[in-house]
Amino acid sequence: MIPTSPDVRRLVGDWADQVDNRSLLHEKFALPKVWGVEGGGKLDNAGRWSVLRIVTRGADLLNKDAANSRNQAQRLADRNPDKADKLFRDATVAGKMAALAKPDAKLPEAANANAIRFLAHLDKSYSGRVVTFEATLGARLLVNLAGGVIENAGIALDRCFGLPFIPGSAVKGIARAQALWEIHDAQGPDKERLLRLAMLLFGFGANDIKPKGDFGWAGGAAAAKSVADEIGSTDFKGCACFLPAYPTTPPVLVVDMVNPHYPEYYRGRRAKAEDNESPIPNYFPAVEAGASFGFAVLLNRVPKCNEVSAGDLLSQAKQWLERAVTRKGVGAKTAAGYGWFELGRKTATSTQPATAGSSSTPPSAPTAATAAAPADTFIAKWRGKLTTTGNFVAALPELTALSDDAGLRRAFEAVIPENERRRLRKNNPYWQSFTSGRHGEAGKKILARLGLKLT
Repeated sequence: MIPTSPDVRRLVGDWADQVDNRSLLHEKFALPKVWGVEGGGKLDNAGRWSVLRIVTRGADLLNKDAANSRNQAQRLADRNPDKADKLFRDATVAGKMAALAKPDAKLPEAANANAIRFLAHLDKSYSGRVVTFEATLGARLLVNLAGGVIENAGIALDRCFGLPFIPGSAVKGIARAQALWEIHDAQGPDKERLLRLAMLLFGFGANDIKPKGDFGWAGGAAAAKSVADEIGSTDFKGCACFLPAYPTTPPVLVVDMVNPHYPEYYRGRRAKAEDNESPIPNYFPAVEAGASFGFAVLLNRVPKCNEVSAGDLLSQAKQWLERAVTRKGVGAKTAAGYGWFELGRKTATSTQPATAGSSSTPPSAPTAATAAAPADTFIAKWRGKLTTTGNFVAALPELTALSDDAGLRRAFEAVIPENERRRLRKNNPYWQSFTSGRHGEAGKKILARLGLKLT
């Protein structure tokens, strides 16, 4: 059984089968691989089952695992009774893990309505100091995986509703990263303007304005120090609060997997990666594409700095955040195509009508997702597929065909790996392939239109 004290077991059930909150199941009642389960021994599938019990179709998948183990055990009962006994035990454990309390079906809708209503209340209560928008996942989302998907199969789940959300720290982080790149690429007066707005919005410390610091790298150390002197501090708290993003349509949790094919090589036990090793799947939860989330940035103050207004700060914060979620993506494995959004809410959420006498503001009307522009179509097709050069023959002519230079830049930044964009060198094999061969002319035209030169 899952390790709990007797009084907790009486409350939640021997296998936490009375718990319907995914957050509680995930954080408190994960199944260890080694524990006093029926028959003893190690539970090799404990990690997988702990993930399965928090996803949307978890009970079905666990019951399927139980049935498969039971069928295998029956076939081996005569030939290998020891292995059959282990499989019967696994079937029993998977079946008990599948005995989940069914959550109230109206709870996710109530949570979505709360999120929509919260955005409306922010606009009403903090008029002129807040910007909000909704965006819809175009790919699966992985958040709260700071330790990596192999060591830490985590996900951010709301404690009250058990639904996934995007922490405010992640929202701020992607907006800040987008800002730094845009400052770095900007020219002339625009570079100084963006640097000032970013330092005001995100805040900074003494190390950030040094030559190797974030703002020193993006805008130049001298310019960063000049802005810090203008603000009057080398340790400044940002003026913007980046709030957590909650789902505004019902999210679906699925189980995803990474499958290292050379586990012994990665562990340092082999000198070479050879194709005679056994892959070891690692499972983790993910938010399926199609769920919409509400984003909000709130100004906590507007400092006096060279006539910078609240409107300037809010407008720029929204632009950076919108471009971050649509171009760079949110969460882990964005280079592999995870975590990118389309602006707008794709589908409406059915909500319960307010009770008589309620003073709550009704949810705002759903907004339609933006129509897919040619750049968006290209990004959806090629995101995560240009980490190597094998697809250049097909992808680069399509990229060249994007007639809008802004769309070309957006698509280029979304599909070309960031680590390669940092190394625009003629001797870099990636860029040698980009500008040579059958697709070389297309690659050269792309770089010329973007104003990029290989050094």
